[in-house]
Amino acid sequence: MIEETKKNNIKFWINLSVAILALICFFVIEFFVVHFASLKIDEIFYFIFHDNIESNFMTNFYKVFTYIGSFYGLIVISLILLIALKNKRLGILTIVNLIVVGVFNFVIKIIVRRPRPYGINIITESGFSFPSGHAMMSIAFFGLLIYFAYKFIKNKGMKIFFVILFIVIIFMLGVSRIYLGVHYFSDILAGFLMGYVILSFDIFLFNRLDNCKFKTLNEQNSNKL
Repeated sequence: MIEETKKNNIKFWINLSVAILALICFFVIEFFVVHFASLKIDEIFYFIFHDNIESNFMTNFYKVFTYIGSFYGLIVISLILLIALKNKRLGILTIVNLIVVGVFNFVIKIIVRRPRPYGINIITESGFSFPSGHAMMSIAFFGLLIYFAYKFIKNKGMKIFFVILFIVIIFMLGVSRIYLGVHYFSDILAGFLMGYVILSFDIFLFNRLDNCKFKTLNEQNSNKL
């Protein structure tokens, strides 16, 4: 029991340190975005995606991912999970998670007010560019599903399959937003970082609630004995 507590404490401090580092990196990117008209890294990725691989097939391919990663697309997935999963808390948490991320993203966009990329815009998006809402939501949403898969799926093969699947979806969602011309690379990176910060808090909160439930059940069983 003492050994398990030590391991949990180590995990907590590691996760907290990584989340703080992600938050610092986010603010560093935000500083450069606010104080400089253009970033070299954004120009490089813009060239890679728009001067080399643009095609009708790739456009339709990435549109699928960008629709999946939209707020409404993820809400639909959350509702399906809420209906399908026996543990309704998991479905409810994914929905609450999405709402929190959406609010955070909206507030940051209003504060920074970075315009969308100009030039090649394969699809049209309203609102400001920094940080990417799709990137924030994909990390917070599918990252949470990765955690649930790792924690609750017993079959090792299925666990590995879902973890890899969700990682690929997160990556492709980020790429799709750059390819479709509605975000800079720095928007995506900042969205991933802030999404990870929110994800870390979600996992911490879930574990606290889970531990409280476990302690309550133990106390009830002890009283019965």
